Amino acid sequence: MGDLIYRLLLFLNDSREETLNYTIALTMIRNIRDIPNMTINKLADMCYTSPAAISRFCRKLGYSSLSEFKKALSISINTNFDNSFSKPRGFKTKRNREEILELMHDEICNELTLTKNSLDLKLIDRVIDLIYRSDHICIFGTLFSQLMCQQLQTNFARVGKLINIATDIQAQEKLASSLTPNSLAILISPTGRFIAYHERVWNNLLATDCKIVTITENRENKYKEGSDYIIYLAQSEYNNQYLPENQHALMMLVEYLFIRYADLYSHY
Repeated sequence: MGDLIYRLLLFLNDSREETLNYTIALTMIRNIRDIPNMTINKLADMCYTSPAAISRFCRKLGYSSLSEFKKALSISINTNFDNSFSKPRGFKTKRNREEILELMHDEICNELTLTKNSLDLKLIDRVIDLIYRSDHICIFGTLFSQLMCQQLQTNFARVGKLINIATDIQAQEKLASSLTPNSLAILISPTGRFIAYHERVWNNLLATDCKIVTITENRENKYKEGSDYIIYLAQSEYNNQYLPENQHALMMLVEYLFIRYADLYSHY
């Protein structure tokens, strides 16, 4: 669900208010829980446009039709596969501000300690060497992972190493197709849901025979079979009361990748 919202927000952030895409995206966001039971004519009326325009917009989002979009949305709302609509468990218990901050602090510290103790530093050095030797590098991810992609891109640009990214998922599909066997692709997906949501990007990467490095906590075979290297984050126990699992672990790993790279190759 979070990824569906992410795509809609891209339209809101990149479009002018007077555009049709902006109006459709805004209407969808405001009525996100009602859309699975809404007809295309009803949605078109709410957006002051035609059913054909709604269908075109869904295709821009990466879905073949409104029906496919509604199906994906309905699955996300009605299953535990994506808990983006769930309130943090901590909200069920009344706590004062000091207790909330203390719990958040403990969750971050525990996550970072778990990560520090579980990372394979020798494997990470091999990945860093691969980054150093690669002339064409692309990095993929959505939502919070997209922010980490941008952070990696910015950090490595400081030492003259270009990493290519694309924010829109359709642009990521094209970027994945542009790779060659000499290219390096880095996929950031802490939960491992990227393949489920964006199978076309993954398949495009596999078709190019490029080197693939995956950063995830997911141990599923799809990643093992398709990746040349996997940097595993510590597996989440999903005990956090307030904070999403592995976000801070990923932040630490992203910074470590750059600092270790700069240290190994004497950029500072």
